[in-house]
Amino acid sequence: MPHKILAISCLSQAVLAGYREVNEDSILEILNEMTTEEKFLQTCIDSQCPEGRARWLLCDVFGGGSTSGGGDAWFNLKDIPRLRIRGLRMRDGPKGMTCQGGAVVFSPPCPPDGGSPSFPSQITRAATWNTQLEESIGQAIGEIAEQLDIHAALLPTINILPWLNWGRAQESYGEDPFFSGRMGTALVRGVQQNQTVMATVKHFLANNIENTRWWVSAEMDEKTLHDVYLRAWALVVADSSPELVMTSYNRVQGKWAFADPKFIDILRNDLGFDGNIMTDWFASWEAITGGMILGEVGKTSPFYGSKGFIGSNSLYNAGVDMEMPFCSKNRDAVAQAQACAGSGAEDCNTFRKLNAATRRILRSKLRYGLVSESRNHTSRISWDNAKYDRLILQAAQEGIVLLKNDNLLPKEKVRSLAVLGSAEVLELGDHGSSAVKPSGRLVNVLDGLTGKYQEAAVQMVEDLSNASQEAFVQSADFVVVDVGFNFTFEGEFIPPATGGDRQYLTLHPHDQHLIHKASNLNQNVVVVITAGASVIVEDFVDKVKGIVWMGYPGPLGGVALANILAGHVNPSGRMPMITPKRAEDYLPHGTSLAPWALQTIDVEPTYPYSHGFKHMWQRTEARYPFGWGLSYTQYKYSEIAATLAAGSVQVVVQVANVGDRAGLETVQVYATCQACRRKRLPIVLAAFAKVALDVSETKEVKFVIELKDLSAYDAEANDGSWFLESNEYQILVGPAARDDLLLQTSVEISQQTFQYPGRARAETHAAANTECQCVPEAYGMRIKAWSLPDKSPVDVLLVFAWARWNEAMTAVCGVAFACCFILLCLFCLQRRAGRKVVEEAREKKQS
Repeated sequence: MPHKILAISCLSQAVLAGYREVNEDSILEILNEMTTEEKFLQTCIDSQCPEGRARWLLCDVFGGGSTSGGGDAWFNLKDIPRLRIRGLRMRDGPKGMTCQGGAVVFSPPCPPDGGSPSFPSQITRAATWNTQLEESIGQAIGEIAEQLDIHAALLPTINILPWLNWGRAQESYGEDPFFSGRMGTALVRGVQQNQTVMATVKHFLANNIENTRWWVSAEMDEKTLHDVYLRAWALVVADSSPELVMTSYNRVQGKWAFADPKFIDILRNDLGFDGNIMTDWFASWEAITGGMILGEVGKTSPFYGSKGFIGSNSLYNAGVDMEMPFCSKNRDAVAQAQACAGSGAEDCNTFRKLNAATRRILRSKLRYGLVSESRNHTSRISWDNAKYDRLILQAAQEGIVLLKNDNLLPKEKVRSLAVLGSAEVLELGDHGSSAVKPSGRLVNVLDGLTGKYQEAAVQMVEDLSNASQEAFVQSADFVVVDVGFNFTFEGEFIPPATGGDRQYLTLHPHDQHLIHKASNLNQNVVVVITAGASVIVEDFVDKVKGIVWMGYPGPLGGVALANILAGHVNPSGRMPMITPKRAEDYLPHGTSLAPWALQTIDVEPTYPYSHGFKHMWQRTEARYPFGWGLSYTQYKYSEIAATLAAGSVQVVVQVANVGDRAGLETVQVYATCQACRRKRLPIVLAAFAKVALDVSETKEVKFVIELKDLSAYDAEANDGSWFLESNEYQILVGPAARDDLLLQTSVEISQQTFQYPGRARAETHAAANTECQCVPEAYGMRIKAWSLPDKSPVDVLLVFAWARWNEAMTAVCGVAFACCFILLCLFCLQRRAGRKVVEEAREKKQS
């Protein structure tokens, strides 16, 4: 029997990354050459539209580009040619670089149709449990960004799922912070291997609710904050050194995540982040955080109709570098300082903070080659889609999860296959900021199955009340029922009807009804589910022989599914979140099940310390445990051993393929401390690896787990430390987080404490610690003071109404003008014809 050894470090599979050092004298040299306006233009997009002129629609509030706000005007900062400083060009997102925002195609090099390579959603890629594949996808996204001259790729999302209903679960890596940290690290590392593209990790902090994301406050104690909601951030910063972080809209512990120094200090001073921090788009606009322009849901904001609840200098004081896309608070602060209209100390502080932000931005630009000549974008790119299709298809195939299989699959050959449901429409997921228009092939489930099996054997059944179609379902070799969700039911919430948090965790009632009808006609039914997170399947799980979860599998999802159903690909996807039998099982008793629901809205929900598989561990039986997924082969685990080394636990296990097909097995390592007295999570994921095994092959898989990854935050010490108490710790290894599937050993660990790896850069600019006296700048050098919308919600309502309707009104006017022109032409032709008839009659009469 072949025998191999595979070693896996829980830190990473490569040398830890670090922030590249640059010449600080070069930064100061550039900074000293810059005007206040040039510094300001590093931090946001200048709309050049003062409040009074915006009110009377005398200028374009969006500063060029699309007046609907969907184009370059929201994402491209200005170049400073005089100093050879590139303005950051940014694009979403988690499924690949987007070239189209809504109906608006971005400027060159984006192609005329707005298409670009589109990958499966993050949640489907999470189900691969393959960090090497995720890093390769990051490299591809970085390469695509470079071709588009994009400097900041707005990805990945590393927020977790304290609620499975979260509308943007599809943009996440699932429920576990350690897992999210490892997958996020891989993607960031891949993107930033391209020396001109920075990754932007989002959304900091505790962005886990969608419908009320602009004002909801994530209430939690310090232990919950550090043990659960900061853990992924600590891992990503330490292991991949992301250059950019995007804050969230929401509040945490009652404080704005984007405007409170506490959270920014943790990010920089505890976690060691040495890059730039930007707000989410319009986060600091009080008309949004106050709910004034968000319709009925906006009235639930505790700040509804209020003004001045976010201080004008709060972002600078917090240490946020970029207020995106258009400065509002920072504009007020800088305009005041340029005129010396505030107290001397306040105005001097604004200039210091602006210098500090600009210095950090310049440091990043020097690291990534953006102090260079501007590029002239005149031609549009055309994509080599075949180059990316391999990765797109691999991610879909490894991310699709076989949840149930009662000896039905694989079906390599069929005489007849009935397909029901929404198989003619391949759902790509969210239509918000992460939406990408695929530039390559788009293969739905029906086309994928038709291409895999004989075309004559596959039939789409649309009406089970039709006798002939019902008879076909009854006689079919097997039946595929394609069901699930789309962008109207889950995704980024864009009022009034796009996305939002899921209303329930089951399938839609009409989907469940269809499954029942199909299973009553044929025993060999496979249910294929499209969804951004787990779906409760209790209504039909005992009535069908197969269940497949796809997430949102990307443009080649139909091909991937067909390859798996036919057995040409051995399924290897594993769920990155647990599948409960009831929605209430997922959360501790007393936790609100739907804090975002308008009828039961909770503006200050308590976030759970443990949720999902940690909360349910040895307490409540799940339908499918965390890490669950089936294969067409069988794996056997044996000879587990764990030994304590310097600062780590080394775990070894034998994994054998004892089936008749080659496959990919995901080996998972968990840790518990049953006898520990101090509060800690009941169980934690400590390491994982995806291992390729041929038929009859055995591999010895080794893991190195750092002790700090087993520690818990010491809230009692109040010094930012982490502890491991002296005790016996159980190490569990197997294919999923269910105790009957896991081998167990233990190690004795003595008491130890740890600290975050903080290494904040000291501010050394000469003006930072010296007294100053504010001197007004010349009027012609001042930026235009624009307080919209903070001092006039009416103005922003007018502007947004104009922005939303302007293109439509232009189109209506154009159509009206065309109609009038046509009517005028017809009228003229009619008059001309009439004159001709009159003249002919006159001539006839005269003759």
